[in-house]
Amino acid sequence: MKLGVMKIQTIELSLIIGLAAFSLSSCFKEKPLKTPSNVGIGKTNVINMDPNYSYQFFYSLETNQIISSNSRSAYDLMFDCDANKFHIWLNTAKFMCALNTNQTDFNAVTVHDTLNSFFWNYERGSYNVDSSALGNWWTTLPTSAQNVYVINLGRDTLGKELGFVKMQVLGFNGNSYSIRYASLTSSDSGTITVPKDPTRNYRYVGLSDQGKVVDGIEPDKSTWDLCFTHYTFVFHEPGYLLPYPVEGVLHNPYKVEAYVDSLVNYDSASMAKFNPSLLQHNRDAVGYEWKRWTGFNYTTKSYYVFYIQTGPNTYYKLHFISFNNPQGVKGYPSFEYQQL
Repeated sequence: MKLGVMKIQTIELSLIIGLAAFSLSSCFKEKPLKTPSNVGIGKTNVINMDPNYSYQFFYSLETNQIISSNSRSAYDLMFDCDANKFHIWLNTAKFMCALNTNQTDFNAVTVHDTLNSFFWNYERGSYNVDSSALGNWWTTLPTSAQNVYVINLGRDTLGKELGFVKMQVLGFNGNSYSIRYASLTSSDSGTITVPKDPTRNYRYVGLSDQGKVVDGIEPDKSTWDLCFTHYTFVFHEPGYLLPYPVEGVLHNPYKVEAYVDSLVNYDSASMAKFNPSLLQHNRDAVGYEWKRWTGFNYTTKSYYVFYIQTGPNTYYKLHFISFNNPQGVKGYPSFEYQQL
């Protein structure tokens, strides 16, 4: 089913953030926590995101390689694949938001429902269940509350607004989600069945054009650690919430936790200074704040040292060196890291 979409105007917000560069060499006492092929050996890399941040990159610290990449506009929804998780998430890279109409009559939801701007929820890069844009779609699992959501599909990589659809979760049966979706300007609707895949964190679905499950987004969850991407951060300003698109790093929720230490020098960061109680599970624990905008260019807070745990007894220290390429063009984060 080909969906029509309606354009809306969104408030253009710019987040002034950025990076600075200086390179540090590392000399660190080896700690034999796993196979020593990468222990105590400093690594560097550059992720070529490009100035439009059109792609997202799934990266492995163990192999120092990009495992896979894809257009950040290739999908709209993400469905939890963990056997004990059932949330549905928006693609935060597209600046998407959703409105729970609290109506259960699918056909009764129309364009008029887009006018209630006070209750739109943006998906956040933290991917915390207590602040998800759609919230709990169920009453008691697997029984759906049948609420109809209006979804703003956000913007593509060139900033084009992609319009609205409405979506209703029909339920979860066996190992699969079932949803109904339609354009707000059409009486036609379609249904999509989304089976869980235990080898992935999420299954991905596109609602634009013909609704379908989109494969080839996330690689096997055991193979990657960090995702370099465009995503949404919501600032808590006095009296209101302020969503902004930012560029940064989200981590693999299956096996990664991290925290930042801005008081330790990268060279001296060690397991002796590591504090496991500070590890954060929220996916933007590395995030975007390791860079800032000076008014002329991006600089890097290279004194932000990230401790990253990627598995039992597997730890890294990492800091960023630059956000620009040698010509000064933004969108090329470079970093140095070392297994402890």
